[in-house]
Amino acid sequence: MAPLILSVGLILGTGVLGVYLTTQANSKAESIHLADRNSMQSTLAGLGKQYVLFSLKEGLDYASTGTWSLQPGDPGDAARLHSFVDHAILLNYGAALVDLSGRPLNVYAAGAVPPPTDPGYLPMVRDLQANRPDVSSVMKVGHVAVVAMGVPVMEGNVPRAVFVGYVRLDTSALETYVKGLHYGRTGIAYVLDSSGTVVAATDANRIGHPVGEPAAVSSLDRGKSGDYVDHRSNQVVSYAPFGLGGWAGATTQGAGEFFGPIRSGNLRVEVAIVALLVIASVLVTILGYKRESARRRFQEQLAYQAAHDGLTGLDNRAVFHDRLRQALARGRRHGTDVGVLYLDLNRFKPVNDHRGHDVGDALLVEVARRLTNIVRAEDTLARMGGDEFAVVMGDLTGPTVLREVAERIVAEVDKPIAIAKEEVRVGASVGIAYSYSGQDEVESLLRDADLAMYRAKDVGKSGYCYATEPTMSTVYD
Repeated sequence: MAPLILSVGLILGTGVLGVYLTTQANSKAESIHLADRNSMQSTLAGLGKQYVLFSLKEGLDYASTGTWSLQPGDPGDAARLHSFVDHAILLNYGAALVDLSGRPLNVYAAGAVPPPTDPGYLPMVRDLQANRPDVSSVMKVGHVAVVAMGVPVMEGNVPRAVFVGYVRLDTSALETYVKGLHYGRTGIAYVLDSSGTVVAATDANRIGHPVGEPAAVSSLDRGKSGDYVDHRSNQVVSYAPFGLGGWAGATTQGAGEFFGPIRSGNLRVEVAIVALLVIASVLVTILGYKRESARRRFQEQLAYQAAHDGLTGLDNRAVFHDRLRQALARGRRHGTDVGVLYLDLNRFKPVNDHRGHDVGDALLVEVARRLTNIVRAEDTLARMGGDEFAVVMGDLTGPTVLREVAERIVAEVDKPIAIAKEEVRVGASVGIAYSYSGQDEVESLLRDADLAMYRAKDVGKSGYCYATEPTMSTVYD
């Protein structure tokens, strides 16, 4: 009897230990998924807010540059809208001028745009009436989902009209970033507009459709964040507003994956399988370790994606601004100078349009490789969007090195590029801005470099132009 009691006690003790270890491992796995979800929400908020702000700034910069006639059908205004759409990085689907009553004055777009009566404009109109730029809800033209970004056209301090830029969502830069995010096996990340319609998602087929979680949409309408289990769809739903334009981020994940196969308080152990819990606890512990490793890899991937361009692997615009800010601060402390080279590829658009986006992408990757071989190890090279790149050079003692680098860039980019068994030729127009002892601001230095680049481009050949050194003439190859 004693040996039997001892054996039963050992089995029961082993079972209790197995239950305990299994529950603890399962709880750890759930914590890992919770951390992944919070990381995803943070990433969505950063991407969504940055995208809206950059889009509005792109429209505001153009709307406030030059003079508009604001006459219906004016050919000069029409030509400016056409030029904006051709060169825009974000608002590249279409643009329109609208008078203060909502009547279109001029429109140019790659396709049709929503009519003025579309209710999707209402969130944007409410803020525009208070002279604040804002974004519309998702609107559809046929099967194409778009959003509009509206900014006032001012004369002095008086609004005269509204400049509206349009984004096609399934090909937007935001969708490119969000589609690259991964969240477990069943997780889906969303960016939502103020009505709960999908703006971007890891599953692009959901763009333009309601997210299908009315409880989340109702809470977002009240500016609240939270999470819950939708027992109807067996999904764990999390949501949080961005605090900009009524947009929000949301994630869904299968409840079975999020919580794991066992939840504390719901565990029922049959006497016949108590002995197997030892094996189960070991397996779950191993699973917890694998999930921890996967979480670390996931967070490293998110950090990389947030700082780099998805096509070329170069630093992105946000990192470039931060590095330039650091270089200027270092220059003010140590009395060293800072230079910026801003370059745009010549003849890239015909290559991209006539030979296809695959050839265009391969060309950008090769140009990025050549530029990387030119700049110093301590410099920051970034893709600013489209076919534009920029370089920050800090700790300088004179502008000569900028000229040398610009000459090498022009020469290297001008060389033929072999793609798909044929040669492609483009060129580069480079704008150079120089800051003595880091005394300039980030925005002004970038603006000077950008304007200098356009002066170089106006000549029609590859070359470079200084923005801040009037004694140095523009040089072209």
